[in-house]
Amino acid sequence: IGSKFPLLPLDKEIKKTWKEMFNLEKEGLADIIAGRLDFFCNAPVDVGNPVKWHQDPVTSIIAPANKFGKDIDYRNEELVGNIKILWELGRHQHLLPLAVAYAITGDAIYQNAVTGQIESWIRENRYNMGIHWCSSLESALRLISWSVIHSLFYYRNKGRGLFDAVEDPEALGISIYQNAWFVRHFLSRHSSANNHLIGELTGLWTATQVFDLGSTGDKWGLQAKKELECEAQKQVFDDGVNKEQATYYHLWVLEYFLFADLVGLRAKNSFSRAFKKNISAMAYFLTAITPGKDNPPQIGDSDNGFVTRFEARWPEKPYSDVLLSQEIISNNNFIRTRSQKAFWYGAMAGIDFSSTKKRVATQSMVYPAVFPHGGYAVLGNELLHLVFNAGALGYPSIAAHGHADALSFYLAVDGEWWLVDPGTYVYHSKSEWRNYFRGTSAHNTVEIDGENQSQIGGPFLWVNHAKIIFCGCKKTNKRYQEVEGYHEGYNKKGIIHKRKIIFNSRKNRFKIVDTLTGKGSHKISINFHFAPDIMLETGERQNIWNGYKKKKKWHMQISGDKDCKWSRISGSNKPIAGWYSHALDRKSPANTLNGKREGLLPIEMITDVQINDIPENS
Repeated sequence: IGSKFPLLPLDKEIKKTWKEMFNLEKEGLADIIAGRLDFFCNAPVDVGNPVKWHQDPVTSIIAPANKFGKDIDYRNEELVGNIKILWELGRHQHLLPLAVAYAITGDAIYQNAVTGQIESWIRENRYNMGIHWCSSLESALRLISWSVIHSLFYYRNKGRGLFDAVEDPEALGISIYQNAWFVRHFLSRHSSANNHLIGELTGLWTATQVFDLGSTGDKWGLQAKKELECEAQKQVFDDGVNKEQATYYHLWVLEYFLFADLVGLRAKNSFSRAFKKNISAMAYFLTAITPGKDNPPQIGDSDNGFVTRFEARWPEKPYSDVLLSQEIISNNNFIRTRSQKAFWYGAMAGIDFSSTKKRVATQSMVYPAVFPHGGYAVLGNELLHLVFNAGALGYPSIAAHGHADALSFYLAVDGEWWLVDPGTYVYHSKSEWRNYFRGTSAHNTVEIDGENQSQIGGPFLWVNHAKIIFCGCKKTNKRYQEVEGYHEGYNKKGIIHKRKIIFNSRKNRFKIVDTLTGKGSHKISINFHFAPDIMLETGERQNIWNGYKKKKKWHMQISGDKDCKWSRISGSNKPIAGWYSHALDRKSPANTLNGKREGLLPIEMITDVQINDIPENS
């Protein structure tokens, strides 16, 4: 196994421009070398030096290393610890910033740290054995990391790149082939034929273009490219919305497609125009629902992972990193940016770093923005930004990463979220918390009789999906924008929930009309979830509530339905309510405004949300 085609051109301008734009993160690089890693923006933990590949650094639980990988129950936290951390470690993405440091400086300390960990991993993870041979997606991401590292080493020294740096190039070649074989023969064809399959195909495609795997590798590469083209059409709606209905997985898939396209450009084996058009549509949707630079609503599950990472510290702006990369590549226009990912992806695309072209002007947001196939609409003006969600539960049939959030909405004021989706918090443990964060009560919508719109069947399984219909969005005149949808999640009870939101752009007022049709008497609960920094106080009447941020000029008044009994909940454990999670394994109390009523259907509930400017002397 040898080198086939490095991902980076041998361009002296790359090193020069990198030095002008970035500083060597010596402290962060030293931590990586010493085995101190910060997973998911949490405090650094000690993974060992040499690295303990099978020990969860948080719980100290050691996962089986000599058991057939496919037989290990990786969801059993008592057996393997936090699998997310172990797998993140095994992806070797933390080695990329060390490889960058070596490519720029030539300092052997960085080269030795990279090769030492790769060789250590190969020695301690026999093929098919242990936790790092459970999932083909992990092998695929590892192959991507090794491909980028190999290309950075080749950029520095030419020759055979990573093969010249390791002590045993034959062992490296065998492991590359084994990882590629594992991916090819364990592609996610069934319940995980979602972002997992796309990630696996991207890793296989990358490995077969960067490394020479012989005629077998050529066949695998052709297959991977063909299937990526197919999945781009199968898993993404025509309007650019990823069918998993989860914002972060939308980002994941967008970056997989973008990276695969870059590999094709470098290998002179380009993807189709339809594939590239798909990338642009996905980027546009993500841009449209995002009011600030890096904070789209946390719709559905959030994985917090990456295809690549180039910073020594855990990247804090994953969305803008990818969107800026796509902008640079699609416009073929270099932008001076603080994003290392955008820089290196631009280098892969052959961007001319010596160019003095100015940044291409982007069009301002036009409201409303409508994505009828995906089921989303964005209402607003220069101050307010409301995302309405009438998308399906998820993809494929198990909808693994979807949440029971039909007809929910999210509201940002002046680029900052006020009414939010609370996030994900956990995946494989704490089932009661897992179920809360993806349940209906954790979203800005209506819950009937304490039940979810769709039925939970397991930690990554939904049954009896709610049928959700996006009715449309329109601008009735210069002042008003309207959006409407309904769902049949409570159809077994004979209930249909319909929601219309009317926005008065001149008065900065939203009117939310919830109509419940059906028969019988039912318990109804409506929730409005606030960002953790929003204060919430009662007004002059029991249905009037006031929200505000400290040291901010804006004030929100919510006038709830008069027939509901309203209360504020924050940080409750029994029952679980009033929480917000901005990253995996992290949560904080946040205000939830809850309205309850009981009565015979049909029922109409009206909620008014008014945004006002607080006078400076108030």
